[in-house]
Amino acid sequence: MSISEMKKTDCYWLSPCGLSCDKCGIHLRTHEELAYWKSQNIDLDKIRCDGCRSSLDGNHWSPACKILVCCVYKKQLSYCAQCEEFPCETLQKWSVEHPHHADAVQRLREMKDQGIVPWLEAHGYE
Repeated sequence: MSISEMKKTDCYWLSPCGLSCDKCGIHLRTHEELAYWKSQNIDLDKIRCDGCRSSLDGNHWSPACKILVCCVYKKQLSYCAQCEEFPCETLQKWSVEHPHHADAVQRLREMKDQGIVPWLEAHGYE
């Protein structure tokens, strides 16, 4: 994939693991999300995330995320769907443990089947 194609695939609001930032309670700072963290005695100013692609120049909820480190930093991919090992053991385990990760893995499967750029364009991530 060329650099220009790679840049076109780097949709800011769609994480490398397929999670959609526009549905994330931490990113949106929803009342429910903040109430949960307040009940855990966590400083609400720390409950912020500007998305995975902001980890180098912004505020990412988990900059040491295994998936982010593997996909973006180690393999220099935009999405796990581009990896030869997709879906890896880590993604499969997370998709079983958390329903929103199961949705994300399904999103990645669609991206792999349809092609990254066509899928992004078809879903309004242009």
